[in-house]
Parts: sequence; C-alpha cells; structure tokens
Amino acid sequence: MSSIRLLSSGRGLPWESLIDVVGADSGCLPRVSLRDRIITIRIDELPCPAASILKQCMLSGGADALVHREVLTCRTEKSGAIVYGTPAALRRGCDSLKNQPFGLDEIATRIREYTAEDTRPEFLKVNNRKLAYSETPLIMGILNVTPDSFSDGGNYFSTQDAADQAVEMEKAGAAVIDIGGESTRPGSRAIPADEQQERVIPVIQAIRERSPVPISIDTCIPEVAEAAITAGAGMINSINGMETPGMAELAVSMDVPVAIMHMKGTPETMQANPCYGDATGEVAHYLQSRIEVLVNSGLPREMIFVDPGIGFGKRLEDNLALIRSLEWIGFFTGCRVLLGHSRKSFLKSITGIDTANQRDSVTHIVTALTSGADMIRVHDVPGAVAAFKVSAALRGIS
Repeated sequence: MSSIRLLSSGRGLPWESLIDVVGADSGCLPRVSLRDRIITIRIDELPCPAASILKQCMLSGGADALVHREVLTCRTEKSGAIVYGTPAALRRGCDSLKNQPFGLDEIATRIREYTAEDTRPEFLKVNNRKLAYSETPLIMGILNVTPDSFSDGGNYFSTQDAADQAVEMEKAGAAVIDIGGESTRPGSRAIPADEQQERVIPVIQAIRERSPVPISIDTCIPEVAEAAITAGAGMINSINGMETPGMAELAVSMDVPVAIMHMKGTPETMQANPCYGDATGEVAHYLQSRIEVLVNSGLPREMIFVDPGIGFGKRLEDNLALIRSLEWIGFFTGCRVLLGHSRKSFLKSITGIDTANQRDSVTHIVTALTSGADMIRVHDVPGAVAAFKVSAALRGIS
C-alpha cells in the first residue's frame, strides 16, 4: 500500500475580515471559506499506470496531481504524486477513482478523510478550566525546577522564584504551566521519584495559593504524577509516551489529560547517532500505538495530546521534517498536537547561536511560521505571544 501524507490543508484567507470589509452577508462564510482552501497531499510508491490514472481522475474533478515526468512514456516503474485542489475538486476526483485498480479506491478513501471537517475536540479541560483551540495555538510555559536543565537550570530552583515565574507566565498569556523536576537534556540521568517530588510539590502548592492557572506535571513516574495531581496539577506530560507501567491507569483513575511524546532511547542515550528511514512516519505510528493503549485503558482520545519530540533522539533533518508535518500528524492520530521546540539545539545547527537562552528569537520565528500545532511549549511566553500577534496581524485584512 502506498504511503499517503497530508502536506497542507490550506487554511486560506481570513474570510471573516474580507466579508466585513465589503459588508457581505456573513452567512456566506461556510461557502467561500472552502474556495481558496487548497489541500496538498503526498503519495509515495505508486505503480506507473496508477499514477497516470490518478492524475487523469483528479483532472476530471478539477484538481490535479504532479507525477513523474516519464509516467506517460512508462519509462519509470514507480512514481510519487503530489495531489492538490480544493476539497470539492478532490472529492470529485475521488469519485472517478471508484473501482479503479492498484488500490486507488483505498487511496481515494484516504484523500476524502483529509478533505473532511476536523472532528478533533474544540477545547481542552485542565484543572476545570476550558482552553479553547483556535487558529492561534495555546501556550504552555516551561517551568523547570531543576539545577541542571539545559537553558534555565537553577533559575527557578527556589519555591518562591518558581511560583513568581509561573504567575508572570500566566499574566503574559500562558494557558498552562508545565512543571518538571528532572532535566531531560541530552546525556542527563534519571532523577528518583522522591527527589522529583521534593522539587515540584512545594512549587505546585505555592502556585495554587496564588493562582488557579492550569498546571501540567512533566514526569514519567506514576508516584510523582499522582502526588503532583493531588497537590493541584491537572495534566500529565510524559516524554516516554506514558510507557511507564501504571501511568495509563493513573491518568484514567484521576481523569486528567495527557501529552505523550516520542523519544528514541532515553535522555542519556537519545542523541547517540539516532537514525530513521522515515522519521515522520515512524514517529506518527509510534504515537498512534500509544494512543491505542491509552484509549483501550479507558482514556478518551480527546484527552490526549501528541508531541513528536523535537530534539529527543532526532537529527536536524528529522526535526525539520516533523515540524513541517505537524498538521498531518494531527490528522493521522486524531489528536491535538503539542510542539516543544523552544531553544532546542537544532536551532543552533541552523543559526550558530551557541547559548540556549539566546535562541528565543529564532524560537519565535518557528512559532510564527509553523502550522499544525495546537499548543506550543516555550520558555519565553511574552515573546511567543508577541510573535502570534504579529503573525495574526499580517494574516488579517484591514
């Protein structure tokens, strides 16, 4: 079976603003918003005749497909395809693919799925607060209460400093505060449960005395997660995909949402020559397998975030491919997507900026340009908010 991947669902123009500009009836929004929405889909490893049929069927519906230049001459055995068009045109093309050979009927089914309306949840509930999804991703503020995290270790190691920082991030626009008591930088070693609890529980309690801001606990240990939730956290952020025995059952019993991340190896070993054949596909299939375990344990899919794990056992090219594919990962898994790119070393590889806490400016460039993330996890919350404001203003029509 050929690999099929969404490249872009083409959100298109800010039609609400355009309708206001001309004074048109707002009832036309559902109709016009689809007319410039160009969906782009990549299909790999098609037999030459299948690629030719696919192109002709798409053209018949008003869409198109880029295929190998030698498809018509049959001088190539295989061809990839880039299929693109409006949702309606793609669906008409799929109608023509019905009963075609080479598995094209099944490919048509997948294409139709990508043209359908997004059925993922419209909001996330953390600590009894509803966080609504929109064109602008939610912001998760990073609060490491550790002495050795890669960019801010020791900055918020005291309870009071950490609580102050959490309140400041909330004021700046953070929807969730993610608290971790264990460094997961490359080469770091695991911290025992009791030491993690000594670091994070007083901080959670101190924040709860001052603010109802939603809190996520960043840990792979069930005992730490349970203590943190009892103290006032409302979400679990697991860098090992909730693989630790007991974590899935804990999330179900305490009725909290989770973020599951992909990581190759452990923090101590993950950057020791990581290698992938297809990083995006492998990561997405891993996340899907973990979702199935959690759902089968009783956790609703709408309470699960997926995180591709930027920098966790990835090469530069893997990180870039995953960031480009966030939208597809969301469609493939049926879950909302969390992106943790803040100050990561792949930004150093691109820019040469060696000091982690000086990479906020390039972090914000990724924040503003990336599509497909429903929540971003960052150190500099005010900077992320500013990046979103500028991005939104540039997309608007005045």
